[in-house]
Amino acid sequence: MTNFLNVDSNNEALCKKYLTEELAAKLQRMVYATGVNPIIRAQDVNSDAIKTLNVREIADDWYMVSYLWDKKDSTSLVEIPLKVGYVNDQCKIVYITPIESDTQYGDEWLSCFENVASYKIDSSSGKSLVESFYKVYLATYCSMCGDLNARLQSLRLSNLSHTALEQFKKAEQEYLQDTFEGYDLLVTNFDFDSMWFKSLKVLPLDTDNYQVTYQAGKYTHQMNIQTIYQEGRYWISAITGVH
Repeated sequence: MTNFLNVDSNNEALCKKYLTEELAAKLQRMVYATGVNPIIRAQDVNSDAIKTLNVREIADDWYMVSYLWDKKDSTSLVEIPLKVGYVNDQCKIVYITPIESDTQYGDEWLSCFENVASYKIDSSSGKSLVESFYKVYLATYCSMCGDLNARLQSLRLSNLSHTALEQFKKAEQEYLQDTFEGYDLLVTNFDFDSMWFKSLKVLPLDTDNYQVTYQAGKYTHQMNIQTIYQEGRYWISAITGVH
């Protein structure tokens, strides 16, 4: 926080040392999604925030970081849950609750997707394809793996038609014009968090059309997905993101 008031560039080295590589990569996606720095849940800081900074343990390896934007105003309280862990015998921050999920915390939210990681995508019907694809796709996000972008791209290439891939690319390019990298039309967002995984729903609308939704805190993300049967299997043939 002091670096924000002085030489913000020092924070790059600080994050590299005390955040895991996976979390550091996720933070940039979170910034694009919300417009604020997830570490402080703000775009900048002031002296009151630094003076009132507090950290307390709330569960095993979970801590609540808090501060007052205005030390005279209790309603200006900012609270940020985070989790620490050991990586190569060094204690590091491994997870920070996204601002959309407010003060939610707990290991159960970070492990609810793990059994899905071994799932196979079932393309034998439109409904099974959409359900299994989204579970695997979102679980990949939740894993925060080092090769995340490559894995997500591989899943898209294996399950989206040429038309759907073009729709995805077009949406991505539109945000790139504003220097926002990594927009994902399949989640209508720049990132997906494990705390949102349990809220995934797939609702059939009519033949070969499905509504996919998930909750990011109080925000509902909705995608309309169309499928087509070709070459002995079903493919995702169209994506319409609904904000």
